[in-house]
Amino acid sequence: MSESTGTTPRVDPWTLAGLALLLLPLLTMAHELGGHALTCVASGHLPSQLGAYYIECPGTGPWAHRLVAMAGTGMDVVLAVLALLGWHRARRPLPRLVLWIVFTVKGMVAAGYWMFSGVSNLGDWGPAAGGGIGPLSWPWLWRAVMFAIGLAVYIGVVKQSIRMLRAMLGGGEVAGRTQWHIAMAIYLIGGVSAVLVSLFNPLGIVITLMSAVASSFGGTAGLFNVAYAKPCNEPPRGFVIDRSYAIFVAGVLMTLAFAAVLGPTVYLR
Repeated sequence: MSESTGTTPRVDPWTLAGLALLLLPLLTMAHELGGHALTCVASGHLPSQLGAYYIECPGTGPWAHRLVAMAGTGMDVVLAVLALLGWHRARRPLPRLVLWIVFTVKGMVAAGYWMFSGVSNLGDWGPAAGGGIGPLSWPWLWRAVMFAIGLAVYIGVVKQSIRMLRAMLGGGEVAGRTQWHIAMAIYLIGGVSAVLVSLFNPLGIVITLMSAVASSFGGTAGLFNVAYAKPCNEPPRGFVIDRSYAIFVAGVLMTLAFAAVLGPTVYLR
């Protein structure tokens, strides 16, 4: 069993690790395959390479190229919104935690992409020559607006994520420790596993730094704010998720399959 009743919040660390190992590769594939690759096909082209943290869609014109570049973040936004709506309807601890992870990770990553491209002109949303949606006129204006919107959305996601955890866990010392463990487990497990998987890519360290590190350790850095947010003054809630070896094993298998298949890249032509 993965859930039980209780008077104070408790989330088993093995189950939490399993959820991170299971969900984070799926969310990355949703960005790369469900976003970039699917839009590449929809635009009348065929991806030539499918990697864990990148795809190649050759032969696209300027506008199709931009649509493919933007589609990954578009998928992140859709998943974050759906997860937030689902979280408000869910009642049991496990589904609520799963939906919280999806909302928090995808919301932070989406906003983080706008901030990253706004600062660096690198990545999917870079508006100058060489960027994902470039070259556009007035690239510095695009970058400034993009960074400002990304920062505002990122702050909003962090605040909403904290509110959601407080609603699940309540307040007090135990809730504060549980909040810290949840946030830091998702951050560290997600970041370490992303970097390790990315090391199999054939393009070298650039993919590791610009995609895996940037989207995991960088994109979800707001989890530090979540982890160290002051617990609320409400009573603790009986939010209990017990140990589930099935979830842990499923997470390990998912991450291993993700690394074995997409880590070294699938070549379609």
